[in-house]
Amino acid sequence: MDNESDSALEQWHTLTRKGHQMTRMPIIPPTVQHRPKGLIDCSEITRLLIFPGQDRRPLYDQVRGLLKDGYLWPVARMETGKKLYLMQPDHILIADVLLRLREFGIKGPEHGPYDAAAFALRDWKGNKPDGAEPSPAAHVIREYEMGVEGWVFELWSFLNPKTGKVIFEGRVHHVAREMATPLFNGGSSDLVNRGCFAVDLTDALDRIHPRGKAKRGAMN
Repeated sequence: MDNESDSALEQWHTLTRKGHQMTRMPIIPPTVQHRPKGLIDCSEITRLLIFPGQDRRPLYDQVRGLLKDGYLWPVARMETGKKLYLMQPDHILIADVLLRLREFGIKGPEHGPYDAAAFALRDWKGNKPDGAEPSPAAHVIREYEMGVEGWVFELWSFLNPKTGKVIFEGRVHHVAREMATPLFNGGSSDLVNRGCFAVDLTDALDRIHPRGKAKRGAMN
């Protein structure tokens, strides 16, 4: 049975940003008696991302691990029952990208690729664009609902040759429209661009909104 009430989850540390640096801080979501409309929990993320025939339990444990490690940010917690942690729907995309990093065997030190990916999908760098949704991931979902497809997540790595330190930074990119969230490290003369890992977000978006996949199939 799914259970999110164990004490280990009380030890989370999440990420905030000061300038271009990410730092960890504790987060304690407010408790609610009634579930706010639209919020999701780990079970629902698992249900949307699971493939036919896939064993649910390992996937659920992986999603819950992302929550426990602070990559998924809850905005509320139920007071009763299983005391589920509740998140905004954009966390489906965040979980999908992080699970794909895991599948590729991508790992890293603290503030490494997972932190960079989660931050790039969850927070706008600098000022939020006029008319944009609260997060880049939420904005991509809204664009998809409006019929705009082709969104990609990119994880970039940059090397400081003098120190040997590798820095990771993520962005959301629509290649055809030449639109992307910025890469602050991309213009640094002290860093060398080493590579880019890209995730087509269409699959996860189709799972959130199956009608989009059905509509595209009817057009082909």
